[in-house]
Amino acid sequence: MKKKNKIAVLAALAGCLAGSGMAASLDTLVNYQTGDVLLCFNAGGAYNLVVDAGNISTLTNQAPNSRYAISTYSPSTQLGPNISSDFSGISWSAFTWLGDNTLFVTQARTSLNTESSPWLDASSDSQNNVALRMGLVQEGAAGSRTYKSVNTDTAVVEQSASKNSANYRNGGLSYNDALTGSYGGNFNGTFQGDPENTTPSTFATDGLVVRSDLYQMTPTGGYAKGKLLGYFEFAPDGSTTYVNQPTGVPVITGFKRVGTTNTINYTTGTYGTFTLRASSDLTVPLASWTTIATLSSGDTATHVTTDTTTAVNRYYIITGTP
Repeated sequence: MKKKNKIAVLAALAGCLAGSGMAASLDTLVNYQTGDVLLCFNAGGAYNLVVDAGNISTLTNQAPNSRYAISTYSPSTQLGPNISSDFSGISWSAFTWLGDNTLFVTQARTSLNTESSPWLDASSDSQNNVALRMGLVQEGAAGSRTYKSVNTDTAVVEQSASKNSANYRNGGLSYNDALTGSYGGNFNGTFQGDPENTTPSTFATDGLVVRSDLYQMTPTGGYAKGKLLGYFEFAPDGSTTYVNQPTGVPVITGFKRVGTTNTINYTTGTYGTFTLRASSDLTVPLASWTTIATLSSGDTATHVTTDTTTAVNRYYIITGTP
């Protein structure tokens, strides 16, 4: 009898272990690696959506001006039903980090076609504190058991309230809790600002996208501006697209002539090679126009250059290539 009881106990333990193994197989974000971009959504309600949007190198290795659709979540089955049905009032951000404490974080645009002010590089220790806080989002999503039926390997619907919740394991936090923390935002006060962009209440009827610039912050011992890599675009249908290295549109913003000297003010885009050219004859091919100034890397700043000529008529144009 004792021997049979032992066999029964072992069988029961085996059943428990089998059940544990099945539960582990339901874990999400299973392919996440450091450097994968986390795209996160929160509408201030009960649930968040955390998406593994792919490795940062996949996004930044796209051709300049190319559009890369984030296809690792479903707006109709994951975002809409659980976060916001018409995608209005959604706060969202994208971010990641590397092992050397390099950070990649979005900054919302206040105007659709105007780049935001860049985040600033900080010390390695300071950026490490941010990276550790970001890591809690991935750990929380990986262990969340909130919506097993709609969760996938790359997107997790999770409860906004993660503290003391049985739905969280691994010591992780929800996106909402990791971002807010005790200090009320900015990854619990470890980061320099708010990475989120929030869609307006009229988002569905306006038909306009909202954009957030993506900046790279390399650890530094001094002062430096973060590097603009591209921007994320969130559309009224719930889809997200990344636009890599937007070149922008060059513009001649000012012109003045004193004697035989022409002074030209002009701006460029962020990326690409821009050349200011001049000609006194509009009929000649553009390739034959005189090169006045060249910028091998655009920077969106206003540049001033001069052209000395005795020509009565003088024409200027800016050409650019990615």
